[in-house]
Amino acid sequence: MDGTLPGILNSMINFNLKKGLNMRHLFLLSSILIFMACGQKEQADKERVHEDHQMAAPDTTQKAEEQLIYYTCPMEEHKHVHSDQPGTCPECGMELVAGVVTSEENMEYYGCPMEIHSHVRSDQPGTCAECGMELKPMRLVRK
Repeated sequence: MDGTLPGILNSMINFNLKKGLNMRHLFLLSSILIFMACGQKEQADKERVHEDHQMAAPDTTQKAEEQLIYYTCPMEEHKHVHSDQPGTCPECGMELVAGVVTSEENMEYYGCPMEIHSHVRSDQPGTCAECGMELKPMRLVRK
């Protein structure tokens, strides 16, 4: 017996074949095999889900026609973090990324062009609920 699960199962099967299988041993072997199969399926499901959520690589350079508005945390949960200088997010330590006004073809969201309203984002054109300014097509320039 080599200590691995397949080795243990092989030893149990050989032992039971020599001594004669009984229902208790068959049940035990079946349970172990089902448990192993479930674990392999769960791992395969996790890998499939990860592959399904891979995103296209973001554009990592600011274009000449884009206007820098502020630096912000790239995490959606920290979109309220803003600065007029590069730096790190005080909540998670990630590097702040540039929030820029861009063309509608390159945009990720409509946002308020005021730094203090970096958290105001929408998937549709409109006005900022806090200051009334027109929302601009924006994106984050991730590194």
